[in-house]
Amino acid sequence: MGKGFRELELIGSRYRKFCTSAFLTVSAKLERHSNVALFTFGLLLVHLSAEQLAYAGKGSYGDACDGLLQLVEGTFGALLTAAAGIGAIVASAVGGFKMAWTLVVVSIGSFILRAYIGLFNGQCGGG
Repeated sequence: MGKGFRELELIGSRYRKFCTSAFLTVSAKLERHSNVALFTFGLLLVHLSAEQLAYAGKGSYGDACDGLLQLVEGTFGALLTAAAGIGAIVASAVGGFKMAWTLVVVSIGSFILRAYIGLFNGQCGGG
């Protein structure tokens, strides 16, 4: 049993040395050529998502946009509207009329956000 354990230790130490040297080599090369590596990685990301960029209403953008709109148009939007309305009343009571108008715009904006996104960015998600 002692010989088998020593062999495992030897394999483990060689593996650690290999991983350390590989990390240091890759790290040194990336440090010298970091701009090229980042540019290449950016091009790769754009290439992989180019199909989704062509169809804004589909893919991961559409799913994220639809999820956000469901959240804002649902109970969170109602909470936001109520808080902004109460804030507008308090702001106007203490003389902050500009703040009151800002809060009124926020409270109305949660209801018409889908129309704004449709106006400026095309259809968003499944609707």
